[in-house]
Amino acid sequence: MRHNAAIYLLSSRVLLLEQCLRNLHKNWNHKYEYPIHVHYFDDIYQDNFIEKINNTISKKIFFHKIDYKIPDHIDEKELFYNKTHIPYVKKSFPKERLGYLHGERFWLNLTSYGKIGCIVKDLEKYDYLMRIDDDSNFKNKIDFDLFDALRDNPFATAYMYNRYTDRVRDTRLGLWDFYKNYLKKFNYSPKNSILRKAVSEDNELMMHKLYWTAGNCNLYNILEFKKKPWEEYQNELNNFGGHYKNRWGDLETIGLFCYTHFDKEPYNYDLKEKGLYDDKFPTFLSAYAPGVGEHKKLNVHNFFLKRWLYSLFYFIQNFLKKRK
Repeated sequence: MRHNAAIYLLSSRVLLLEQCLRNLHKNWNHKYEYPIHVHYFDDIYQDNFIEKINNTISKKIFFHKIDYKIPDHIDEKELFYNKTHIPYVKKSFPKERLGYLHGERFWLNLTSYGKIGCIVKDLEKYDYLMRIDDDSNFKNKIDFDLFDALRDNPFATAYMYNRYTDRVRDTRLGLWDFYKNYLKKFNYSPKNSILRKAVSEDNELMMHKLYWTAGNCNLYNILEFKKKPWEEYQNELNNFGGHYKNRWGDLETIGLFCYTHFDKEPYNYDLKEKGLYDDKFPTFLSAYAPGVGEHKKLNVHNFFLKRWLYSLFYFIQNFLKKRK
């Protein structure tokens, strides 16, 4: 039975999106034709590209250019890239990565339909939503409906992990204190026993070592989220602005909500281990996500030269891979 569901993503990797959509269609969605809504910042997708996607992959792929801005209540000086005392910022998060912070607003706001920097109003009519990235690699045939798990679960994912590194630490600063204050403010107790113990012992490390969902391929039962105080929690996150100030990820912020309010843990399809899915393509292009306004900073000649070079490298990598 086909579900009332849709797939959505925020895209900036122009050179990977087409392959992502082709793999998704060929290896899974051709059986279901769930609509796909591609969101993007700036004028990076032209009409001829969109027509090509619709004519050669599916007519049910829709493109939406969306606006973005730093929320009015957040001072630019508070943004994550200004915190150069943090090792990850100093090494890898310059001001040019502001677009990623706008991305975190997009991914965190599951139900802020039509608001600046968020998913479009078109998605409001769906009971289930799947969030992917533009380098999500559906690399082999999936012969079942991924949305089926949401019949009995509020949340599902392609895979889970509990890796805790210095980089992860640097992108969760302040999250533990925010979470404890959230629980205290509304008098909530986590339903997850490990998280409940972490709170009672004030053991932040236990929170970090929870299993987290993929993020790049998550499925949400929006009906179940709305039965819980999701809007309240979403507002608390937006008001605090940790996704802009500290680069908090959606997989942690949404994950904490689920571990707090749902009896069931996220349903894990374990698609990575089964060889059906990967969170990136085997190319350096997956590591490169252009920032907002980047195409405007380059002159036209350099912009298209850069795109041509990336396309050439991608072709060479695929060619060499096939010869092995």
